[in-house]
Amino acid sequence: MTRPTTRPGLTALRRTLARILDPDRGKPAPAPAAPPDPGPAAPPEPETPEPETLDAQLERLIGAIAARATTLAMDGSFYHEVGPAVRGDSLEAASAEDLLAAAFRPGARLLDFGCGAMHSRPFIESLGYAWQGVDYLDSVSGLVRDDVARLGDAVRFYDGRVLPFADGEFDVVWAMVVLHHVQHIDLSFGEIARVLRPGGKLIGQVAYLEQMQDFGTFNFTPYGMKVAAREAGLRLTRVEPKHDAFVFLLRRLLITLTASDETPFNPMMGPEGFVHRTLIETGQRLGLDIRTTNLLRLLFCTHFVFEIEKAGGDAP
Repeated sequence: MTRPTTRPGLTALRRTLARILDPDRGKPAPAPAAPPDPGPAAPPEPETPEPETLDAQLERLIGAIAARATTLAMDGSFYHEVGPAVRGDSLEAASAEDLLAAAFRPGARLLDFGCGAMHSRPFIESLGYAWQGVDYLDSVSGLVRDDVARLGDAVRFYDGRVLPFADGEFDVVWAMVVLHHVQHIDLSFGEIARVLRPGGKLIGQVAYLEQMQDFGTFNFTPYGMKVAAREAGLRLTRVEPKHDAFVFLLRRLLITLTASDETPFNPMMGPEGFVHRTLIETGQRLGLDIRTTNLLRLLFCTHFVFEIEKAGGDAP
């Protein structure tokens, strides 16, 4: 008996055809290839530090120098000639205004030598002094000359040589940041001595290591101040440190190059600033006495405060 022929169904034919056309059909997908080994992880990029401020850089430099201190090398002439006028009992630096206030006595007359725009007058009169101004005419700014002229005899002008006042007319002469502008040092000190009464005082502040300023002629050293006073028959009795040279000159450099008084050095300047504190701490670590420590500070100041006395009579 003949068997009937079995024909594949339509679905089977499609599957057979698909296998022929796509042999990989239905096989499991290959596992994904492992990514290449990246090796050790790269360190993170370092953050850019904030730039160090100028005042912090200066503090770090001065601190590093002071940390190396092992002894003090100071000229003997500086110690012996200037030392007697420097305080040996206190590290507090008196200002010129402090010395002026201490010198006041009722009825005292004061000559403001080189008074300019008279910035000191309100303070001086608040202490009780009878104020008199004097200035070299050619040095007075045209911006204030008319205002000064309206004051009449309260401000007198002179030729820069002979003061237009009688002998012994004043108890105190005030010279605030002005003596380094005079062109005739011996003559000016002689005239100041002449118009001071016996026992009178010359008090002020003067440039020491400062750079050139308008019509500046001579910068005084403390010893130079002593010599100028002595030649005029006066005696240097007090010297006090003022602005330190490092902060003062860097501040002036920044002001000159930016035309702005706002600098990071402003809070550092003066006898209470970082440099003075560092020198005091260094002096204490080296076992220096107070006078020697004050001389060390004075050695690195751009300005100093002074008091000079005329012999004879009672102190004003």
